[in-house]
Amino acid sequence: MPPKKRTVSNPIPDGRVSKRLDAGKQRERHASQSEHNSSIVPAAAQPTTSLLQHAHDFSINESSINVVEGNQDNRTYHYYGSQQEIINKLNPSTNAFHDVGARTECIEGTRKEILDNIMNWAEDVSSTSMAGYWMCGMAGTGKSTIAQTVCLQLKRKGLLGGEFFCSRQIEECHDYHKVIPTIAYQLACLDTGYRQALCDALNKDQHLASKEPQYQVTKLLVDPWKKVVRERKSPFLTPVIAIDALDECRDISLVLEVLVPAIKQQELPGLKFFLTSRPEQHIKEHFDLGAIQQERLYVQEFYLHNVEKSIVKKDISLFLENGLIGLHISKDKLDILVERSGALFIYAATLVKYLTSGGHRASSRLEKVLDDKGSPDKIQTQMLDELYTQILSDSLHNLSPEEKDQSIKVIHTSVMTGRPVSCQIIADLLGYKLQDVKATISELQSVLYTSGPEEAIYTFHASFTDYITSRDRSAKLHCNSPEHHSILARACLDQMERKLQFNICNLPSSFLCDSEVPGLKQAIAQKLGGALKYSCIFWGYHLTEGKKVEKEMKRFFKKKIVFWMEVMNLIGKMSECIRTLDLVLKRGQFEEIQQRQHTQQFRDMANVFALSAVKEMTPHLYLSILPFYPAISNSFGRQVKVNTEIKYSQSVGYWDTGSKVWDTSISADGGRIVSGSYDGTVRIWDAQIGTAIGEPLQGHEGSVNSVAFSPDGAMIVSGSEDRTVRIWDAQTGTAIGGPLQGHKGWVESVAFSPDGARIVSGSEDRTVRIWDAQTGTAIGGPLYGHEGWVQSVAFSPDGARIVSGSSDRTVRIWDAQTGTAIGEPLQGHKNSVKSVAFSPDGARIVSGSIDETVMIWDAQTGTAIGEPLQGHKGYVFTVAFSPDGAMIVSGSDDRTVRVWDAQTGTAIGEPLQGHKDSVQSVAFSPDGTRIVSGSHDGTVRIWDVQIGTAIKEPLQGHEGRVQSVASSPDGTRIMSGSDDRTVRLWDARTGTAIGEPLQGHKDYVQSVAFSPDGARIVSGSYDRTMRIWDAQTGTAIGEPLQGHEGSVQSVAFSPDGARIVSGSDDRMVRIWDAQTGTAIGQPLQGHNSYVCTVAFSPDGARIVSGSYDRTVRIWDAQTGTAIGEPLQGHKDYVQSVAFSPDGARIVSGSGDRTVRIWDAQTGTVIGLPLQGHKDYVQSVAFSPDGARIVSGSYDRTVRIWDAQSGIAIGEPLQGHKGWVQSVAFSPDGARIVSGSDDRTVRIWDAQNGTAIGQPLQRCESQIQSVAFSPAGNRIVSDRAVTNFSTRHTLSHKYNNWTIDKDGWIRFPGIHSGIVWIQPEYRPTLCTPQNFIIISQKGCTKLCFDEVVYGKDWAQCFIDK
Repeated sequence: MPPKKRTVSNPIPDGRVSKRLDAGKQRERHASQSEHNSSIVPAAAQPTTSLLQHAHDFSINESSINVVEGNQDNRTYHYYGSQQEIINKLNPSTNAFHDVGARTECIEGTRKEILDNIMNWAEDVSSTSMAGYWMCGMAGTGKSTIAQTVCLQLKRKGLLGGEFFCSRQIEECHDYHKVIPTIAYQLACLDTGYRQALCDALNKDQHLASKEPQYQVTKLLVDPWKKVVRERKSPFLTPVIAIDALDECRDISLVLEVLVPAIKQQELPGLKFFLTSRPEQHIKEHFDLGAIQQERLYVQEFYLHNVEKSIVKKDISLFLENGLIGLHISKDKLDILVERSGALFIYAATLVKYLTSGGHRASSRLEKVLDDKGSPDKIQTQMLDELYTQILSDSLHNLSPEEKDQSIKVIHTSVMTGRPVSCQIIADLLGYKLQDVKATISELQSVLYTSGPEEAIYTFHASFTDYITSRDRSAKLHCNSPEHHSILARACLDQMERKLQFNICNLPSSFLCDSEVPGLKQAIAQKLGGALKYSCIFWGYHLTEGKKVEKEMKRFFKKKIVFWMEVMNLIGKMSECIRTLDLVLKRGQFEEIQQRQHTQQFRDMANVFALSAVKEMTPHLYLSILPFYPAISNSFGRQVKVNTEIKYSQSVGYWDTGSKVWDTSISADGGRIVSGSYDGTVRIWDAQIGTAIGEPLQGHEGSVNSVAFSPDGAMIVSGSEDRTVRIWDAQTGTAIGGPLQGHKGWVESVAFSPDGARIVSGSEDRTVRIWDAQTGTAIGGPLYGHEGWVQSVAFSPDGARIVSGSSDRTVRIWDAQTGTAIGEPLQGHKNSVKSVAFSPDGARIVSGSIDETVMIWDAQTGTAIGEPLQGHKGYVFTVAFSPDGAMIVSGSDDRTVRVWDAQTGTAIGEPLQGHKDSVQSVAFSPDGTRIVSGSHDGTVRIWDVQIGTAIKEPLQGHEGRVQSVASSPDGTRIMSGSDDRTVRLWDARTGTAIGEPLQGHKDYVQSVAFSPDGARIVSGSYDRTMRIWDAQTGTAIGEPLQGHEGSVQSVAFSPDGARIVSGSDDRMVRIWDAQTGTAIGQPLQGHNSYVCTVAFSPDGARIVSGSYDRTVRIWDAQTGTAIGEPLQGHKDYVQSVAFSPDGARIVSGSGDRTVRIWDAQTGTVIGLPLQGHKDYVQSVAFSPDGARIVSGSYDRTVRIWDAQSGIAIGEPLQGHKGWVQSVAFSPDGARIVSGSDDRTVRIWDAQNGTAIGQPLQRCESQIQSVAFSPAGNRIVSDRAVTNFSTRHTLSHKYNNWTIDKDGWIRFPGIHSGIVWIQPEYRPTLCTPQNFIIISQKGCTKLCFDEVVYGKDWAQCFIDK
């Protein structure tokens, strides 16, 4: 009995929103278009490979092939009730509709049997009719064309329920999450009952559209549809759902494994499904014919490439007859062409294109094709190769040797470019005339075509590229890929050499952001032609894929590379700029090591600029970044001149994430960074330029404590305080499935297995769990054993083991298959273990702990390897191995990142400083050249792993706080004393260290002083001793002066140099013979607490002391008796005292933040306290003329006061980054020296508060004490001696500049910043206030004598 059919006179209205999309924008280039956009129609009887699967916009003039553009059926869409809600929640893929974009339908009369068969199935309402129809066919057999035609016919009959045309080239059309929601959306537009049921489901769970297919099929299709069927009271139509090209949808098996059983088990009664795909195994297994027949299930199979040969021949014949109608080809010749076409419509379509585009050559072309002895039974590539060879040979036949060579190069270029390009770009690259290139392309329309507004050249199918790049297949026409890449690399470099220039778009002012420049987009389009723009983007690609082009590359790097960076920034391609330089560094062949170093410097500069605050102000590539690379900037004459001696900076840059960062992870290709934050979001960043990729990934209801990329970079896993683990699509940012639930406490750590199949998580609930990364289901039970929170987990490189670290102070190793513990817990840490990681070879484990150490373990035996790695001064929150296992990186609560030698455990280089809060996460880049760190300061920072050396000579200096400074009597030297147990002398003219550090003390040096003649130095230390040194040789004079029972806080020489006075924690003041070192008399007793400071009166008759007991006392220097009562008034410790030069007054500084002046005779206070400091006043001194007082404070400032009025003179002197421990005037009163916890000594202009000269940068520690030499030309610290120049080295023209909190140098009266200074240079930047800095980190000096800015900025370039 024939199947029953229905005739429908009133089709159901379609409610979808009418929407045309420019399908061209979605297309990929170079043979990458999906087969459903090809113009092929029928199939043949043998397995084939598609030739036109990647073609698009395919049409044949005067043929019967129809191209459907947009919505041909002019459907009108209506909104019913909750329609908007459906649209918002389902987010359908409109590009997957059959009537969006250009899709071809079968030529009338072709594929009739196949189409009739499908339509008979669709209209069959008998009980025996199968609910599913799967059409399978080899690539190129016309599946998508048939599917398009089926949809159009179903639409006309009112039977089209919905469709989804999959496509690899359109992101939303190959996302398996989109399939079911899009179909549900279309069904909802058709049926009001279903729409209401669907709204009910969405209102219960508004995230259904983003969940896995197992939920989508049930909740979006099966349940709502069943509800409609149950409530339906009148007959209704049986809609057909069409899903085309299943093989082009990512992870489609996840949909099929749920949808096909639902179809087979009739869970969707009244719905039919028409499906098409290639015969790929992962799809075939869902449509096993044997099982279907055996179980009498409900999916019908049809293999398109197994269609009877006679049917295929008939369809191809009709296709060729229509396509070649204008050539009047006889039937016998047409039959030969049909035979030549064999099983593939793509062959026939290529043939039609070749012959019809021949013009007057069509007849000769036809004869040559007919003479070819190809056979449909030959191997497919053989047949294609014969056709391609014939097409190319014919196009080259009548050309001269020169023209032939030119045409071959054009063809080779069209398939070797980094992206499809226009004829104009090829002409410009190769130096050919445009008409010659167009002639070549026009004669090859059967294999190449142009498309889009730029008329870019595409191949119809990747097989042509395969053919032309294979010597065996294309013989003399063969394109040698490396050689042609070299040709194109030279062409690109030549384009840039000739066309790149400084300020190519005439940017008008350095004060403007690029976005504020009028007409910039038009200028870019005008100045950066197609070939130049292409060259800028792809020169590195061709260079690394080809052979050496040494000469051109050297010329480019010498003259044009900075201009190239300018262009890349203007077109928004800085990420590609950095990747290009990375490619050159990794694959480039450098003849000289210097050339590689030069390239590395350019790469570093590009990275610094891309991560800087001025990245959107292109002029500042030249004004603010380039000056710090003097080897590159020698052609630029009117910039700020930078003289820097700071050590090589490992900081590349950073960006603010907007929230505290708990964890970071780098993708396997190094291109992306994912961060998990306190605000509950997961964010993805471009690792090169720090810009956010997409929107934050939202879903967690608590802080995201841990994140990780899957090994292939396709997924991200996150663990949160909301006790769940989530999996995300790393490309789209959508959640994959629902949350992974099971933990009963915060999820502290997550990680993927090396194969990406599993996820491990550790939680506050003291368990470790393993999950299936695809399904999200738990694998086995929780792993028990830890007695505290599980803070960190990781897989071994082979995936066989898991390591975990816990607050129970142990590290545990687990069998990843069985979940059983391997061996005993690894014990050794004295506090919580915060982080664990395996070495790349799996042989070692590294752990970081709250006990401030890092430990390395043998992963087999569980024993500790070596001693704990010590150096951090706070909790170690995070650790990681480098990709080669040679280094370990750690991040700490002390705000630093440290790098360690994984073999020896020794620290490599200095701590990486820059974060302003605890470092929570560290990781190496896949190539091991960078470290990424995330911090609670809300930033992600990038560091260069290369350990740089100091520029010029190593900078020797204090390694601890500077506690005291003093000036020599002649002003030629400055002295400093430091926590690093040393005294140092500095030349006050040059800022250089004088001799080696004075070593001998066994603890902090708290105080230093010169003898009046400058020949000797005295120092006092926490080791309870004083030492006297020869100021010329630096050798100790005699033995240490011992007698104090507490640390020595302060020392001073008498005016005649014969005696020394000291104050100590033992509450005593002592007087010593400066020649013999013996104590004179008994200790001076009277203070009730530590004596912090002492000084002689100018005549040597009196001594003044200040104490923690908040008093100042005056003593008779001869008898040791107290003179008068204690001077009371301070409300906190008295930290420093000094006599005025005439001995009439005493100044004191206190922890109460005030400076007080006292009458030295009466002991009464003179005037009111000097107020202004915001923290303890640590040091005070009179100027030589007694007119001024200088004070140094814990508020990091130095202040100058009028000694008569007590009024502050000028603004505070700012620059120190730590407490100011000591201050002193030079002998002539013109300068002030200060020493600080920031390990620097700074020299200031005492008259106007401006800096003089350069920073003295040699201190390796906090500087406790500094002093000028008597002549004023040297400075001594508790570390060393430095020469000092009185010459003002800063620009006289711009000597009032300031630097704001954002790093901008500002000139008086100018509203915009002049130059932006990178953060790592700011701490030791010499300013007009502070002209000399002594620091272990070195210093940076700026000269603005010839600087240009604003509208004149472009004058900075001098073409040499």
